[in-house]
Amino acid sequence: MPDLNEIRWQGDSRRVTHGFPKGARNALGKELTRIQMGLQPRNGKWLTGVGRSVQEIRIAYSKEAYRVIYVTKLADCIYVLHAFHKKSKTGIETPKEEIDLAKKRYKELVQSLRRS
Repeated sequence: MPDLNEIRWQGDSRRVTHGFPKGARNALGKELTRIQMGLQPRNGKWLTGVGRSVQEIRIAYSKEAYRVIYVTKLADCIYVLHAFHKKSKTGIETPKEEIDLAKKRYKELVQSLRRS
């Protein structure tokens, strides 16, 4: 098995994902393993408005939607910026407040990596 890139969790993202139902957590684990191996997620979406190399993993489980926003290609790690249960029943867009939080965490991450 190849070396897997380390995953680092930002903010409350790890705690939030632990609150996902077991099936959604299992699906997320499989997607994160794919990403660690250098593959693309099966159901991902680029979020270039958030930052470079930022993607969203989209998980559908039991008629519910779960999202995890992450960034790769920063210091050879995968940084999970934000995770949430998408509750909007109208439209497929990621809610603005979720994008704004991911942007904030991305900027903070980039600044902290520059300082170190």
